[in-house]
Amino acid sequence: MRVHPARRAVRGATVGLGAAALAVSGALVPMGAVAAEPGQQITLTGFNDFHGALGGASALACQVETVRAESDTSFLFSAGDNVGGSAFESAVQNDEPTIDVLNALGVDATAIGNHEYDQGQDDLFERIEPRTEFADLAANVYDAEGERVHQAYEIIERDGVKVAVIGAVTTKTVGKVSPAAIEGLEFGDPVDAVNDVMDELEAEGVEYDAAVALYHEGASGSGEPGAAPSNSDPIFEKIVSETDPEVDAIFNGDSHRTYAYQAPVPGQDGETRPILQTGSSAANLGTVTLQRGEGEDTDWDVAVEPALRPTGEECTTSTDVTTEVTSIAQTAIDEAAVVGAEPVGSIAGDITTSWDDSKASYTDGVRVANDPVTNQATTKGDNRFRHSAAGNMLADSMKWYLEDAGLDGENEVIGFMNPGGIRAELWDASSPTGEGDGVVTYAEANGMVPFGNTLNSGEVSGAQFAQMLEEQWQRTADGGGVDEGDESFLAFSVSENVEYAFDSSAPQDERVFDVRVNGEPIDPEGTYTIVTASFLFEGGDNMWALSEAQDVRDTGVLDRDAFISYLEANPELEPDYSQRQIDVQFLEGDDERSPTLRLSGLESQSLGAPEITSVTVDAGEYGTFEAPYGPVEAAADAEQPSTIAASDGLAAEVTLTDWYCEVPADTPEGTVVPLTITAVPETGTEIVFDTYTEITGGAPEGCDDDGSTTPPPGDGDDGDDTTTPPPGVDEGDDQGSDDDQGAGDDQGAGDDQGAGDDQGSDDQGADDQGSEDSQGTSTGGSTGAGASSGSSTTGDPVGDAPTTADGPSDLARTGTNAGVLAAIAGALTLTGAGAIALRHRVGRR
Repeated sequence: MRVHPARRAVRGATVGLGAAALAVSGALVPMGAVAAEPGQQITLTGFNDFHGALGGASALACQVETVRAESDTSFLFSAGDNVGGSAFESAVQNDEPTIDVLNALGVDATAIGNHEYDQGQDDLFERIEPRTEFADLAANVYDAEGERVHQAYEIIERDGVKVAVIGAVTTKTVGKVSPAAIEGLEFGDPVDAVNDVMDELEAEGVEYDAAVALYHEGASGSGEPGAAPSNSDPIFEKIVSETDPEVDAIFNGDSHRTYAYQAPVPGQDGETRPILQTGSSAANLGTVTLQRGEGEDTDWDVAVEPALRPTGEECTTSTDVTTEVTSIAQTAIDEAAVVGAEPVGSIAGDITTSWDDSKASYTDGVRVANDPVTNQATTKGDNRFRHSAAGNMLADSMKWYLEDAGLDGENEVIGFMNPGGIRAELWDASSPTGEGDGVVTYAEANGMVPFGNTLNSGEVSGAQFAQMLEEQWQRTADGGGVDEGDESFLAFSVSENVEYAFDSSAPQDERVFDVRVNGEPIDPEGTYTIVTASFLFEGGDNMWALSEAQDVRDTGVLDRDAFISYLEANPELEPDYSQRQIDVQFLEGDDERSPTLRLSGLESQSLGAPEITSVTVDAGEYGTFEAPYGPVEAAADAEQPSTIAASDGLAAEVTLTDWYCEVPADTPEGTVVPLTITAVPETGTEIVFDTYTEITGGAPEGCDDDGSTTPPPGDGDDGDDTTTPPPGVDEGDDQGSDDDQGAGDDQGAGDDQGAGDDQGSDDQGADDQGSEDSQGTSTGGSTGAGASSGSSTTGDPVGDAPTTADGPSDLARTGTNAGVLAAIAGALTLTGAGAIALRHRVGRR
């Protein structure tokens, strides 16, 4: 916590030589400037993540000018990402009309956003910064010697009031931008950097009256007017609680959320300060009015509550500023329209990103937007936690292009699409340009993938691809979790030839347990061709396994142009609502004979998707099981809570009724039982993953010879309650007999799993690649390839649990690691007999 009780008293002090020393960091106020008067008011306004939204420029200008007319003294700031990831009208002209619009709008200062680096740091230094007529600020970007490379702050004076404005960019720039674009730059903690600048201002005697921090960082959720946003991002918590208390207002960006509220000032009881974020693409203008205190109180207190003014509201203010902004934007739009109006394809329904429950819901069995879509260019769902119809389409288009161009080679091709690269929706309804329903124009296709990445391909092993799927759960290059990430999970889409099962509640790198390509288990040592945007091969979006791909080749085509070719070749393209992945957790079941699967993530959140009502599990000759799909409350005692938020917590808990009675007692050890998961109504979702049986004795007690059941022990039976380990398991030793699972330190049989010393190798795809997870489950086979997996008692919450005559004790009802189904089933030992257990067929990577 930073507390500077004396700082207010020195804000107006003059230390001439010290001030001159900071001239390179900010424009200094001349000596003798008049300080703010007691009772004087200033209005701070701001926006963030404009992203070249020229279509909203005129409406934004109208709101800005309206506020200026209502306030004697106002300031206008941007919190970054003015350019990059832009609307077609701006992108096709290299975002130069956007910079001209912001100059005309009279922006006073901007934080630099990660997208300002999209075309490389030289482009930012040599083109963007010189073209802007306002300060581009980033206090937390350093060169190899630790020196700042951007201007850290600016002093803005208006009507005798001097405002110190400090900017900072997200540290996640290193994962969002091609590493080549930011080579040699270090991105430090933004809060620490802002606080450092505040210390420097004080030490050097720089004059200012109020201070504003522009963070291109923000909360992970939105908030109702006047309320704090929902949030899971530690960096936002630090912004709120650790930004220097002398900062009077905070504007956020990057996460595209909306909130405007007052938060406690650290170290100052009863004091609050405004914190705002305005969404994106000129959707809102954030405003707050501050008033200078009287007497000894020189604080700036909130006089008019922080608020967001929607630019979509009717606005009639007309000034020279609105006229100039409108003229620049419209000229650019008209020039782009000539190129952009060319039809390049057609669709048979909206193809969108995922829309979370704050933006959409199921009405009459179909997912629809909660509010009417009035601006197709800037409206989207953008829930990057969930896979989408738009992501499916783009991944498919990459695979199609590589094969159609004859660039695929001899290996199976997998398309791979990052959710942050999808910047717009494809709407079936005609846009205001009147191209006609279902028609996709060049401008609309470009708007969906506007970054201009070249499409690259490269070779990975099956083990590396499985690791790529694990890295959807973001982590740093050294494998550590991205604690400051605003999205702990990014839902990368895969092409239609891939499906996989995972357990989101499992530990890092132990979640994906069955991967299939063209319906066959992936070969960990086989070679597969990945085709995706070039920056991902450089480690963008924290795809570290992909950065190790071999034989990386440039197709010579932009991802946009490959997508357009795909649209031209596939007229009347329909949205694909299928889910190519499924979240699986294994529960104890209602009794020892009937394990339960919790299946989630089967519903599409894309607009137009049908509402899933039930899920079917087909176990072939062992039976078909079905359960309704709907809201399910997550277990409070889950040791590894899910990191993926399903819509309304939707899931199906499918009980495999009398499973252990249906499987004959003489079933050979390791028999593979494929389970086929199908969503109802039909969406194309059909996920298969392998389980296998393990025999630890005869048929379970309670099952008659004909497969019917009798009451389990304990229901009126005088069964022995003595605690014993399961048959075939020595106390403190490996679970399972030595002849089929490996003795001693070996985590599985030597002929298919490798010796114990091989577990945990860092080499991707090598023969010694198994690992032992924190739950004690050996993953020493091949991913999805059917090698049976032993289970250690070390750290195994189920394997260590005592077993009584009535079955296992204290088994967690929910949240169980999918990789330890073996341990759960192995513990289900009934009086007088062993058990037939159901396990995941977990493999090694």
